[in-house]
Amino acid sequence: MYNLVVDAGNTSIKMFLFENGEIAHSLKCCTVTELLPALESAVPIASIAKGIVSSVSIEQETIASVFRPFFPVMLFNTSLRFPISIKYGTPSTLGSDRVAAVVGAVKRYPKRNVLVIDSGTAITYDIVTAQGEYLGGNISPGLNTRFRALHNFTGKLPLLQLDNSMEGLFGKNTKEAIGLGVQNGILYEVESTVREFARHFEDLLVVFTGGDSFFFENRINFSNFAEPYLVAFGLNEILEFND
Repeated sequence: MYNLVVDAGNTSIKMFLFENGEIAHSLKCCTVTELLPALESAVPIASIAKGIVSSVSIEQETIASVFRPFFPVMLFNTSLRFPISIKYGTPSTLGSDRVAAVVGAVKRYPKRNVLVIDSGTAITYDIVTAQGEYLGGNISPGLNTRFRALHNFTGKLPLLQLDNSMEGLFGKNTKEAIGLGVQNGILYEVESTVREFARHFEDLLVVFTGGDSFFFENRINFSNFAEPYLVAFGLNEILEFND
């Protein structure tokens, strides 16, 4: 039997089918109406035991109601039990993706001090200790958000996107100046943040997740892994922990 994990972000709705703690199938949709047909094309509905929904963009109950006629569905909220100790000052304002990513890090890398860096629309830094205590973190604009800001809040700068082939210290034209300014700037931010956390947390492991995770993985000279589906692993662990 499968567990269904639904993670609705700012740009798409991702579904993951877990079997024995590992991802067996992953699906991506743009609208709620696509969810059930996409799921039925992957596995028989009767093979799904339970599910969990986490959403930062769509009402969670709207998504859950699609699946409730077939199996029980849990909604993510901060009143659930978690396999970590949350020390955040305002847990009710804590994003579900941040909690789930930290839970996923504890599941995948137990008994380690882990800095989770989730790079998407925003880039978040979250620290969890080897004792399973989530202490908090930081939030700053993500890569594409920075590109859009330069375009939207200036008169003439073009809208660019991440370009993995672009390298160098400075640009020799406007396109390179923007690209290297944004990409190098965020690398400098991440590198300095990692160094500072490493000063305070012994034997620190850095785990990159989110849509831009692989941009950072080979550019940061530190003990790190890229795990793009860390949030999904965390949500599945939360589902099992509350079953």
